[in-house]
Amino acid sequence: MKILHFADAHIDMANYGRHDPETGLPLRVLDFLKSLDTIVDTAIDEKVDLVLFAGDTYKDRSPAPTFQREWGKRIYRLSEANIPTLLLVGNHDLSPATGRAHALQEFGTLQVPHVYVLDMPRFLSAEELSLPVQVIALPWVSKSGMMAYSQMSGDDNEKIYGQLEELLGDFVEDCFAKVDETLPIILTAHASVQGAKYGAERMVMLGNDLVLSGSLVKNDKLDYVALGHIHKPQ
Repeated sequence: MKILHFADAHIDMANYGRHDPETGLPLRVLDFLKSLDTIVDTAIDEKVDLVLFAGDTYKDRSPAPTFQREWGKRIYRLSEANIPTLLLVGNHDLSPATGRAHALQEFGTLQVPHVYVLDMPRFLSAEELSLPVQVIALPWVSKSGMMAYSQMSGDDNEKIYGQLEELLGDFVEDCFAKVDETLPIILTAHASVQGAKYGAERMVMLGNDLVLSGSLVKNDKLDYVALGHIHKPQ
């Protein structure tokens, strides 16, 4: 199989600089969009079997309609090419308030063909993907969402995130119990990993970090791990 994995597009991360007179977009945004075009063109030209986007489309969960249009045009090209595309929701895509729409909501609402919006932990079987592969997806979970799920109260961030990490570990173990061991297994997550070194993204992070254990992402049962959230190569 051919899989194209990318993450942390942040296509509207441009707070200063000149604008392009033809499009009206900041030149920095055009740089991001050109990179995104390269990714989409490569996926189509190479006839990849699966595209994995591991979260953080924009700089926050309230992107301007212009940026939503530019992202949407490129994701729709993948849909038209019949390439299954998994869009994981990252911390910058998600509202901190329970029940609010996230920045990728329209793809699920409109049921765009071949595009899967993953805003909750989920196991995708080979039958569901119509591919000889299985995917365990761990999108970002907000603090408020975690508190509502676990019926916790208070503002003890460390305790809340610690319990979330434990629950996600249990979820992955449950997924392992139902996988087809003859097929490859992919874990995709928008989270930090124990021991990871941060880059400049530390300055733009929202809230606390979801940290996965090294043993979880290095499990021998996994054939590939597709991560997002940490920008620094390591």
